Amino acid sequence: MPSTRRQRAAAVGKTGGDASESDGDPSSDEEEDGETEHYFNGVYYETYELMVQAKRERNRQRLEDSGLLQASRAFRDDVEASRATKKGATKRGIKTDKKRKAAQPLPRRKSSRIAGVQSDGMYVEDERAGRFTIAGSPSAGGSATAAAAAAAGALVEVEKERFFNDRINDGSDISVKQAAEYPGNKWVKEGTVEAAEKFMGEFLPSLSDDKAAASIAKSPKSVTLKASPKSSKSISSLSDRIGALSVDDENCVSKVVPDRIYSVACHPSPSSLLVCAGDKQGHVGLWNVDQIGEGSNDTDGVHLFKPHNRVVSHLEWNRTGTSLVSASYDGSVRLFDIQTQKFEEIFATYDDDASFKGKLGFGLDRGYGYWTQYACMDSRSADDRCLFLSTSKGSVIHVDLRSKGKITFHQELSEKKINSISLHPDGNVLATAGLDCTVKLWDLRKFKTPKVAHKPTTGCKPLATQQAGRSVNSAFFSPSGKTIVSTTMNNYLDLTDDMHTQSGTIKATKKVRHDNHTGRWLSTFMAQWHPTMTSQELIVVGSMRKPRTVELFDGSDGKLLRGLNGDGLTAVEVDAASTPRRIASLSSAATPVDVSQLLVETSL
Repeated sequence: MPSTRRQRAAAVGKTGGDASESDGDPSSDEEEDGETEHYFNGVYYETYELMVQAKRERNRQRLEDSGLLQASRAFRDDVEASRATKKGATKRGIKTDKKRKAAQPLPRRKSSRIAGVQSDGMYVEDERAGRFTIAGSPSAGGSATAAAAAAAGALVEVEKERFFNDRINDGSDISVKQAAEYPGNKWVKEGTVEAAEKFMGEFLPSLSDDKAAASIAKSPKSVTLKASPKSSKSISSLSDRIGALSVDDENCVSKVVPDRIYSVACHPSPSSLLVCAGDKQGHVGLWNVDQIGEGSNDTDGVHLFKPHNRVVSHLEWNRTGTSLVSASYDGSVRLFDIQTQKFEEIFATYDDDASFKGKLGFGLDRGYGYWTQYACMDSRSADDRCLFLSTSKGSVIHVDLRSKGKITFHQELSEKKINSISLHPDGNVLATAGLDCTVKLWDLRKFKTPKVAHKPTTGCKPLATQQAGRSVNSAFFSPSGKTIVSTTMNNYLDLTDDMHTQSGTIKATKKVRHDNHTGRWLSTFMAQWHPTMTSQELIVVGSMRKPRTVELFDGSDGKLLRGLNGDGLTAVEVDAASTPRRIASLSSAATPVDVSQLLVETSL
């Protein structure tokens, strides 16, 4: 479209119009060469800004006519309303003490060289696999050097004593007071240590069951459970119980540990609910959900301890509730005993350094890339003094802590990390799952006691194998032993019936589609069984769906019974534990605001 008068005149001339007025006036041509008129939508505008403004008004009117602006305003109002009503991370449980300051202010840092202080003569000669070789020797009169540095105003740093594998100490027992003080000033508030000592020393013993341990089945043969037809009444009862679950009560949500949760366990008491969780930094938090006997303290029933320095991979109470076992990536296993009120190191892995000779775990640690991945109690032991441990190198260790203690077997079952171990109720079949993308069953009776405890034996063949295609997060037998559920990175929950009675390569009986890719910042999903529901077995697992949801599946056919969500769920649920009193207590580790929230469904 012509934009100047000359162009418009030329266009008119082509169509036979009269352009003689401008043809004979050169001054007019020069004036018109400097002018530019803007044409839009049949209208001429003197300036570019006016034309742009007209275009914007045209576009706005079209949006109004289309209804998009009204929809956008309505959507914005809905988002603002939901933000106003949405509950954030819980404020209950442990809290940082931002007002508390260090007892003594640190002196201003000053260079020793500038202060004229002599060097101690030590330096780092080599570094390999995270280990440093220190060369040189302290200069004569080291104490005099330190005194001179202090006199010169330089900051003399006393290096903190370090222990094997960066453990919390040298393996000595840890009292309740020490364990409650180890989290540091950030989490230790005034009165929290005293409240923890009172809880562990007075209330916790009242929960323990003094009855004799339940009888343990020791069948020499694998068992096959006959499927009994379910009555409509029992199915209705299960549906009613699941339908009664709720996560809307703010008293059922609490921050229990500072960092991401890796393990959860429930005390077996039928009268009170006590949940404990282990996190990434070695903390163990105990939450007295009902707050019975808590008094008027400001802890909301949560008590924080630190018996380890690295990931607490497993927590488990014994059957009578008198002791709690915690296992860590640092290779140590500790037992808190209600009677002694101490966290005792009952087992730990060490390398082959001569200073560790005589330790039960001497020579087991293979250095860089070695850690204990998973641990669980051996249910065949009447006094709960035997353990299974899996390692990052693909071996499984059985430790008998009775008498002087010994390693019953140390078997290499995979070339890659083993993520989980599960013992069948018959006591003879062990299930392993890990990075080799398989679930394997082993006959424990074929494992032999090693001649040298720290060298794993090889050559044992599995009873049955199930290929998953990708790595397997976990594989656990149901309480009845009939079904095994495995959580795979192939985005399935695999349910296999009577796998312990079969041999060779086994296919899953039922595959349930489930998104198991939790990503880098979340702990992995590990589908768990409800421990006391044997006639109607139930599977509990977290979900990546939004809103945040906990999913409950029928253990017999994999049918989704309910997706449980509510105001209490503000993060992805990654682990679960259960008690007869309440159907599940679950840990969550998802949001940066509250990576260590624990949630408990209301009682049925």
